[in-house]
Amino acid sequence: MSNESQAGGPATPMSRFRTWLATPVSGASLAIFRFCVGLVMALEAYTLCVPSASTFNQVPLDTFYTGPDIKFRVPYAAFDWLPVLSPFGIHVVVALLAIGGICLAIGLFHRIAAALVFLTWGYLYAIESTRTYWMSYYYLELLVCFLLIWMPASRRFSVDAWLNRKKGLPDTVPLWTLVLLRGQLVITYFYAGVAKVNVDWLVDGEPVRYFLSRARLIEELGPKLSESQAQTLNRIFHSETLTYIISWLGAGFDVSVGFLLLFRRTRIFALVLMVIFHSTNHLVLFKDIHWFPLVGLTTALIFLDADWPDRFWRWVRKPKVAKPDWRYFIGGGVLFPVVGTALGWRLAPTRIEGARATVNRLGTGATALVVAWLGWQAVNPLRQYLVPVDSRFTWEGLSFCWRLKAEVYRCVPSKVFIADAAIISPNTSGPLRIIWDQWQGPREIYRELNPKRIEWSQMPEVLVVLEPHLGERLIYNPYSGSMVPRTEKESLQRISQIWKERYGRTPPGIRRTVPLDQVAKAYASVLQSRGTVLKDREEISAALSKLIREDGKSEFSVLVRRVNPFGLEGAPPTTQPLFMIEDDALLPVPAATNSVVGLPKVVRAAWKTGSDTLGPESARHLNEGGEPLLLFCSETLIDEGRGLPEALIVENQDHPDRPVQIRWNYMTELTQETRMHISMQPFLLRRYARHVASLWEKSHGHRPGVQASTAVSLNGRPAQMLVDPQADLANVSVALWGHNAWIRDLEVPRVPKGGIKQ
Repeated sequence: MSNESQAGGPATPMSRFRTWLATPVSGASLAIFRFCVGLVMALEAYTLCVPSASTFNQVPLDTFYTGPDIKFRVPYAAFDWLPVLSPFGIHVVVALLAIGGICLAIGLFHRIAAALVFLTWGYLYAIESTRTYWMSYYYLELLVCFLLIWMPASRRFSVDAWLNRKKGLPDTVPLWTLVLLRGQLVITYFYAGVAKVNVDWLVDGEPVRYFLSRARLIEELGPKLSESQAQTLNRIFHSETLTYIISWLGAGFDVSVGFLLLFRRTRIFALVLMVIFHSTNHLVLFKDIHWFPLVGLTTALIFLDADWPDRFWRWVRKPKVAKPDWRYFIGGGVLFPVVGTALGWRLAPTRIEGARATVNRLGTGATALVVAWLGWQAVNPLRQYLVPVDSRFTWEGLSFCWRLKAEVYRCVPSKVFIADAAIISPNTSGPLRIIWDQWQGPREIYRELNPKRIEWSQMPEVLVVLEPHLGERLIYNPYSGSMVPRTEKESLQRISQIWKERYGRTPPGIRRTVPLDQVAKAYASVLQSRGTVLKDREEISAALSKLIREDGKSEFSVLVRRVNPFGLEGAPPTTQPLFMIEDDALLPVPAATNSVVGLPKVVRAAWKTGSDTLGPESARHLNEGGEPLLLFCSETLIDEGRGLPEALIVENQDHPDRPVQIRWNYMTELTQETRMHISMQPFLLRRYARHVASLWEKSHGHRPGVQASTAVSLNGRPAQMLVDPQADLANVSVALWGHNAWIRDLEVPRVPKGGIKQ
């Protein structure tokens, strides 16, 4: 086409640009791209249905979409309106995804197939961000499926082309299709590299050091090696030299590979690097990235000449290796040992014969769309750099920014609190007031303590202790109010006195508690005689806990129920025994159900509170409307929350300065994956806080404040507070293009020496 426009005047830069985008090229490369994407999407559907390392060997479909314990979902904010289908409906969506992927691969109604894949994959992507947020290549798959809808990708190597073989349709495609896909991939790789250009990655070697310490090769090959071989392998993978080699090469590869693929001289070299990069990721480092290496390797072929499949087939039929350009061969080998020799080969361009070329006209609107798409993809990841804080920690502007495996986060499980002045009201003249008439749950306070440092002298005489594997127990504390414990005779007399005064009877049974070591040693001996050896105390404790759950009437399980309070949680033994009070009217032994023994629980209606059950700590607040049952439990039990009510009133034994609080137990509705994500991502935590506030408003008639305490470690730094614990997360606003004051900035600029602890 000449430099004159169709109107006869001189061609403008825009008209030349449109003509270039409309240049007809072979449809073979685009067809192979279509086939590879369709195959990958069918494999993605398969991966959803089998156990995965990314979900701790659980089935991803159950973990994120169909599991019976899923009660709260975190869709992307713009897609809250999407309905969540039933488990059967989700399975249908996955089946349609697989069918669409196969049809796309073989080129059967490829536009419909691409649309089907885009809609089904997009639906699964949108309704559960905790699965897709971390996987940048899921987003890439979504984008290319969308682009394939609008491209003539079935003109070669497709069922569509075969069905239309007699219609004389062209087998070429306009160049803009390749330009758009190549541009998208260049942007993707470039920003993945930019994400690694920071002090953590290049100077401190994190998180690469962490990846190497947990490398797939070590986990899978290590057990098969001899001890000396395993030690050598570990020494190599833990070496500082390898850490920095991979850190620098990984960042350099991502930043440059897209541009290297654009130029003929460096294209083969870039493809060699792609093979090494993705093979290292898949075979050596990671076992949870699924089809990302396949996506990277196959989509990179779009950078080759449009007719490369035809040229490759001709080469297969008559193989011949061209002589390299020795200057680049030797120079490349010196600069980049071995792999650099690939610079010696430069593929020659091909031209389409005029008879086979089809004139493609591209309008101004279509040109603008191509430019707008690539422009937006290039600009969108820059949002993170507009925030005057470290967005890696605050997550501001971080979404859709191609950061797969760029950071490692660890978090302390978040604690969510309800601020409702109608229930816990400040008292200007003294301690807080708990207005029990406004409380809709059981009248009970959970007092957290650290089992490893219990001050028994500061505890009440009579305690109701709550333990994970033993349930609730009635314990008499002879140390109460004195460093010199009561004698056993005095304790028995005092227990009888309290019970007669309060319940008009003596307790049916009083037994001394026993040290855990005594029970564990006896149980371990019995198991050893049966051929089972338990290695350490933790294994013994786990075995005893299992015994209680499964057989509550055996001799040992009855004995375990007499273990010192919090003994199974690491509490040291006392110098004098405590006493366990047995009273079926207050604490009936639950019957076994389906071979699983239930946990004992105090009958709330029968329990009577007195000064001997509250202790000195009760003065921290005023109870209006009745005295509550005080349950002593470990902080771990509250954090795990299993078996506890949805909302509970909590105070801390070790921190009398902390006010009593309403703790929201998200264990009743959040899966392990969702708990982890909301604990380390402030915007997800805010969304959950708004959900909690809505639930409270429905049940109580007014909207409360919702606060949270959560700590996150970035790339091995000490864990620090992520959000302001005083901020009402249910009502804070979100600044999309700036910093949100309720999110804390990163406080430790450098990773401490030693990085992420194993």
